[in-house]
Amino acid sequence: MKKVAMCIAVLAVLCLAGCGNVYLRGEALTAAETSTMDAYQAVERSEPQREPDCPAWLRAYLQENFKQWRFFVRAARKDEAWGPKLEGEQP
Repeated sequence: MKKVAMCIAVLAVLCLAGCGNVYLRGEALTAAETSTMDAYQAVERSEPQREPDCPAWLRAYLQENFKQWRFFVRAARKDEAWGPKLEGEQP
């Protein structure tokens, strides 16, 4: 039982140590920013006014995809205000 607890503790330390640490520079950061903006455009194109037949689950997926890309870039830039906001998001 002690060995199992020790293994879990070691895995937790290894996994949690890198959470929130994103290191991107140069072309890698530019590529991530471009992917974020591409994801934002996909969200914009899926709006009911532009694409009424788009299912709700797909809109939700595209919004979450954009939020994750934006979080990734914000963490790399260490700038919480970077990027566009989705409709209804708090400033």
